[in-house]
Amino acid sequence: MNKTYLPFVHLPRRKRRDLYVRLRWHIRKTAAIYGGLFTSHQVIDEPGRPALYKQWADVFFCGSDGLTIWNAEVLTTTAAFWDKVKNMAFTRAWEMLKNEEQEQEAKIEFKPIWSGGEKCYQLLDREKVHYEKFGGLTFSEYQDSLIDEIINNDPPITFESFVTDKSYHYGIGLNIVTHEDEINSKTIEQAIRRFREVGETDWQAERPVPRNELPMESQHRAYARISKINT
Repeated sequence: MNKTYLPFVHLPRRKRRDLYVRLRWHIRKTAAIYGGLFTSHQVIDEPGRPALYKQWADVFFCGSDGLTIWNAEVLTTTAAFWDKVKNMAFTRAWEMLKNEEQEQEAKIEFKPIWSGGEKCYQLLDREKVHYEKFGGLTFSEYQDSLIDEIINNDPPITFESFVTDKSYHYGIGLNIVTHEDEINSKTIEQAIRRFREVGETDWQAERPVPRNELPMESQHRAYARISKINT
């Protein structure tokens, strides 16, 4: 029987307060690592890591009401832009498939295997289907070609923003999009302070990020360029 979990916002006040106090204690305990305003499961300020590889982080911090835990994903506008582009490419390619083709592309199969005396399941490789409608490309390959096309001809508008989600089991979900070159302890702290300034609620900047301050190439190409420089 599956255990049902209540969203954090529906927990009794006493339980939320208890979780809040525990997080506050953990933030204090890890202050030497993260600075004392938040905590994380990630290495945030990794020495020598290129800024391109520091575009997001998952963090936890306390709300100002003494009850709320913020379970936040912090993204740069670059990362948010790339996510939007990938979603647009997927949607456009997906809508070109017939229902039976969509079912085939969504199909996931596993085979049972034994490892260390225990039964496990291994994901089976799916046969790649090349579509005439995609110019002989697979679904994945066509998505990649659309990404370049979208970036060049139809780039999505991207804003700095705070978006909350009350369905989370631990704390309230929070998506932070901030216009910074990288996500590090300093930019996370700035984002948290800004979130508090707007009242710890949903918010979107009045103006979008200027197009010339967003990527002119795909995430894949940007990573490949950095990898080539470092080899």
